[in-house]
Amino acid sequence: MTTLKQGDLIKGGKGGIHKILGVCGEVVHLSYSGVGLDSYLSSYTEVQLKKQGYTWDTPVWEPERKEIYWFIANESECFQSYWDNDKTDHDRRDFLGVYPTKELAAAALLEIRRKLGK
Repeated sequence: MTTLKQGDLIKGGKGGIHKILGVCGEVVHLSYSGVGLDSYLSSYTEVQLKKQGYTWDTPVWEPERKEIYWFIANESECFQSYWDNDKTDHDRRDFLGVYPTKELAAAALLEIRRKLGK
């Protein structure tokens, strides 16, 4: 699944700005650079875009107020909570991240353990 969505702007390998015109599964439809932002150029996967030197910022997910989210505690377990937009929520988000599903939190935990050699 791609992290890009319709309307996102990405930087091309040669520095030009392109617009994501649409997303279909793992394929994104890309515009021309510059003045042709509404004109179709071609379709690529994220892997293809990265290999060609395209870059973009991946937005950090943040829940809406009272929405359920998952977080990692003690580098060992995933827990569920409700977003109150308070200091505790922000600390969890800024430390090891918050996730919309238990599966995504568990995948992030596995990656943390792998990086720590555990």
